[in-house]
Amino acid sequence: MKKIVTSKFFVLGLAIFMVISILGTSLAPAGTIFAEAGVSTGLDESSDATAQAERINVADATYTAAEFILKGGVQSDWQAIGLAQAGYKLPAGYRLALEKKVKDAEGNFASVTDYARIVLAVRAVGADPTNFAGSGTTPGYNLIEKIYNHDKISGQTLNNPVYALLALDSGKYNIPYNAKWTADKLIAEILSKQNQDGGFALTTGASEPDMTAIALTALAAHKRNPEAYTAGLQAVSWLSNAQDSHGGYGDSAESAAQAILGLTSFGVDPSGLEYAKNKVNLIGNLLSYRLADGSFAHSRGGSSNILATEQGLQALVAYNLLYKGSNSKLYDFSKSSVQNALIYAPVTVEGPKSTLAQGYGYASNVLGALEKLALQTNLPITNPSGAYVTGIGNIPAGSYGGYDGWMYAVSRNGQWINPDVGMSDFALKDSDQVLVYYAGDDTKLVDSVTVSKASLKEGGSFTVVVTSKTWKWDAVTNTSSPVAAKASGVQVQIGNRIVTTNAKGEALFSGNVPAGDYKLTVTGYREGKAPSIAKYTQDLKVIPKNVTASLTVEGPQGLIGEGTLKASNALEALQQLGLSNDFKVDITKSSYGNFVSGIHGVTQGLYDGWWSFVVWRSGEWIYPSVGMDAFELQESDRVLVYYAGETTQVVDTAVVSSAQPKPGEAFTVTVSQKKWVWNKDTFTSDPVTSPAAGVQVLIGDQKAITNAKGVAVFDQGLPANTYTIIVTGYAKDSVPSVPSVARYTQSLNIASDVIAPVKATATLSVVGDNKKGTILNSTTVSLKEGETAYSLLISQLGDKVVSSGNAGSKYVKSIDGLSEFDGGPSSGWKYKTNRDADPSISADSYILENGDILYWYYSSGE
Repeated sequence: MKKIVTSKFFVLGLAIFMVISILGTSLAPAGTIFAEAGVSTGLDESSDATAQAERINVADATYTAAEFILKGGVQSDWQAIGLAQAGYKLPAGYRLALEKKVKDAEGNFASVTDYARIVLAVRAVGADPTNFAGSGTTPGYNLIEKIYNHDKISGQTLNNPVYALLALDSGKYNIPYNAKWTADKLIAEILSKQNQDGGFALTTGASEPDMTAIALTALAAHKRNPEAYTAGLQAVSWLSNAQDSHGGYGDSAESAAQAILGLTSFGVDPSGLEYAKNKVNLIGNLLSYRLADGSFAHSRGGSSNILATEQGLQALVAYNLLYKGSNSKLYDFSKSSVQNALIYAPVTVEGPKSTLAQGYGYASNVLGALEKLALQTNLPITNPSGAYVTGIGNIPAGSYGGYDGWMYAVSRNGQWINPDVGMSDFALKDSDQVLVYYAGDDTKLVDSVTVSKASLKEGGSFTVVVTSKTWKWDAVTNTSSPVAAKASGVQVQIGNRIVTTNAKGEALFSGNVPAGDYKLTVTGYREGKAPSIAKYTQDLKVIPKNVTASLTVEGPQGLIGEGTLKASNALEALQQLGLSNDFKVDITKSSYGNFVSGIHGVTQGLYDGWWSFVVWRSGEWIYPSVGMDAFELQESDRVLVYYAGETTQVVDTAVVSSAQPKPGEAFTVTVSQKKWVWNKDTFTSDPVTSPAAGVQVLIGDQKAITNAKGVAVFDQGLPANTYTIIVTGYAKDSVPSVPSVARYTQSLNIASDVIAPVKATATLSVVGDNKKGTILNSTTVSLKEGETAYSLLISQLGDKVVSSGNAGSKYVKSIDGLSEFDGGPSSGWKYKTNRDADPSISADSYILENGDILYWYYSSGE
């Protein structure tokens, strides 16, 4: 396709061509490491925001933007893409949510831009978009095929071919020669949209920086195509010519970010002289929108904006990729798979007298993690050689006149590693924990802390045992071998109570710790010396003596009592219930301890039975091996005291099928039972589960007896109501005996027929400024599944709406000819709903609900 090129562009294009001829395809320096990618912004120092931005280099800005996003959770696919290309490990929940999104949609989405965005996200998590979201033997969905055979790319907005091309270029895929859309066809579609000045628009009209930039991003992978290359050079020139006096494109962080993304993809340095206006280059312009918390505002002086932040992160990552020299294209995952080399590692810095810093840092090695923590906490680090830390805070090595100084260790899989390399050379792995500590030649680490009781109650005594670890040099093997020992003479603190360990490493706490949540702390601080042991902490919970538990007492022929109360052990709970329910509990003392010999006149030996108990805890029955007075209760325990014989069991489950019966619909209840059988080899009582045959199931006024498989059939169904399922195994009155199962209950809801949902609708109105007036009167519109505030606007006004930004982060620039900045430097289009007066997310991420009132309006920004 022939293009008319201005003489000004021709000079720039020729200069660029000469640089390429000499240096190759990259137009920017390569090989500079990631941490050195910081640049001076070149901003005018008269501005406070400018002065702040000038002090922030690209590496720090990238890290703090990523941290800001990660703290809030990954909320969009674009955030995930930026984080992944920066080397961050994406949360596991993000991939699961991405798979669910594709599965729920059965691989079908509304537009090609949706497919493209998801393809890039799939690459970000290191998966294959040609086979994604499968399970077991079921193949996944081929999202790439959905793009190259899509029938709605031509004749649509420029976003469609641009993002389709980016997705197809994200990896190495087999595109059939007869596909509806190949790379060449998509390039031709993009080039057909280029304006004569070299820029691009979303549909038609004047060139826009966002669309020119994203088109350049897509064309960048096809420099060997002469027409694509020429068009790219024209776009490069347009982005330079279109800059304003602030080095950007209006008061918009997103426009600057997209321009950086496009230029870096094409190999052009956005901090170069061609992109500096009044000494402000594109990088400096973008950083002028940066806020103190690492996020970005949409406009200068504005508040944190998630869209500006995610696009700002992408731009900074792209700039760093350019300077790394291997792959300058943010959306290209083909040259090197995402390694997720940055590990989210907890880091603690322990000084000789106190903790200096504690937090988390994303890094690939220990030094990087320490530096990230120092950045977060403003902790100065002295590292003159780049490999050996000689000071942290105001504490230099040698403070105590000996061989004392800063050391580090890494806990991996619960074991300390004593590294034999410098901090910068120790590669981190998932779940590593970093400890940087001030040490002397005899300083040890805490290897383990053991508490004598699994569950601590207020008023109870317990012992804490501390063991230490150090490493001894073996001259024969030339290795350091770990040596564990009891840590004597160290301080163990719980709350305001401090106990020093004895020669066995034991610290005895004699019933003087109140209930509460604590940090158990071990220290070995010494006056005038480095610590004997590096400070260590772990969580410790001391529960109240009395906890809330429920208790039911089931006799041989019926319920005796039930209730919820506070008690310390099972026997106390039973005695309290007896007092409140007016039944007597008989206790017999013996050399083996106290046991319940009678309840409410039902004594041991009656019907050859006795009183037993089980406890429901954490979703299963516990059969205690101790007496009721020795069984300590935990919060929310459910205790069943029941009269039992050799054959008596407890109901384990009662499963209703179908799970939600309709009124009058037949259903079944399948009952399983559990008993405990003594194992003479292990000296334990092992649980055995079986079908509860021959027991009675009562629901309302209907009852049924379970068959050999434990199934009770209710073939007439029940009316709509809430019922209690009662399972009993009482013996017949004529033959007194213990029950076959202890009485058991659970609730059952028979719900009314579901009413078909009403068609979802929303009301939309669009109002401009005082001059423009109402553009769309209040209109009630049917909602499609997944309809957003943006898609509803487009469905009603079509090409009257001009927008920019990535799919999933749209920004409406103009409606019916009324554009941003027409009403002043802060004017533009906004939206709100009856549920949210100031939504914080992009309009194309805001899902509408039935009955919503959507209002698009033009704001002066004042």
